[in-house]
Amino acid sequence: MNRVIFPKDFLWGGAVAANQCEGAYLEDGKGLSIQDIMPKGIKGAPTEEPTADNMKLVAVDFYHRYKEDIAMLAEMGFKVFRFSIAWSRIFPNGNDKEPNEKELHFYDDVLNECKKYGIEPLVTISHYETPLHLAREYDGWRSRKLIDFYMNFCKVIFERYKGKVKYWLTSNEINSVLHQPLISGGILTPKEQLTKQELYQAIHHELVASAKAVKLAHEIMPDSQVGCMILAMPTYPLTPKPEDVLAAMQAEQKNYFFADVQARGAYPKYLDSYLKEQNVRIKTKILTGTIAVYIGIVCYLSTKFAQGSTTVGMIVSIKFMNYSRFHTHLYCFHTAFMINCLYK
Repeated sequence: MNRVIFPKDFLWGGAVAANQCEGAYLEDGKGLSIQDIMPKGIKGAPTEEPTADNMKLVAVDFYHRYKEDIAMLAEMGFKVFRFSIAWSRIFPNGNDKEPNEKELHFYDDVLNECKKYGIEPLVTISHYETPLHLAREYDGWRSRKLIDFYMNFCKVIFERYKGKVKYWLTSNEINSVLHQPLISGGILTPKEQLTKQELYQAIHHELVASAKAVKLAHEIMPDSQVGCMILAMPTYPLTPKPEDVLAAMQAEQKNYFFADVQARGAYPKYLDSYLKEQNVRIKTKILTGTIAVYIGIVCYLSTKFAQGSTTVGMIVSIKFMNYSRFHTHLYCFHTAFMINCLYK
């Protein structure tokens, strides 16, 4: 049997988010993020304050054990390690005037450890961890002010880690805001109370911020490669009926238009038509010359869709892996390990 071998420069590895693995949720001046009040993730209502049943507050203690964790990644043969920089570690409230130097130094140490083992870092700028202050004060990405706060965060980390990080993602699974506005967009207003106008305006703010981040990254780090990432849920028609086939296609379009905007720099015509039908008015111009250079894809499951369905390829049931505090904790970072493939 012939073996299939990855090319020499193929980036094989795994991914985590700061909120999934770091723990130390209030250490060294870190502020609260939305994850700190979401003990049950997308399956439960947020709490007023962090509670003892929120395992993310401790997680797998990567904050203190990153050296041994990264050593194990190297032992597994990882060529790339995707992780996020917690916005509320660098700016505890999300809109502070000065960054937290101690936490900037922490990520310096993480990157140095990756370099020690020849592991390429791939940094996610925003991974489901909007600072809680921004969620409470501005209702997250519903406010255009978050663009400036996000850009300030980007400027600080780009300038700090230039030369250490080549690959960046502006946000994790950006299209999941359609399904989970709080975890994805820091929007505290319950989903069922959001109008389509409010939701798509928030989406537009995120897309503008992503475009501006790409532009800024190339100004500060000309050799950087900044990509986008979507949650891919292949959607199949429930039946061969033409109306179900059309409905499934339209459901996929609502999920995938994010990548169209980020990789092409403009809203697709089919979305313009949908927004007009829904009486949503948004100035859809995106900055030119700010397209992502690769698309990241995460695929958990597929779904079926029929005419008259009310959800857009909605996730119905995912059993999430529990975090572990055993020494083998590294391998419990995520619901599933993933291969990072960079499509250039």
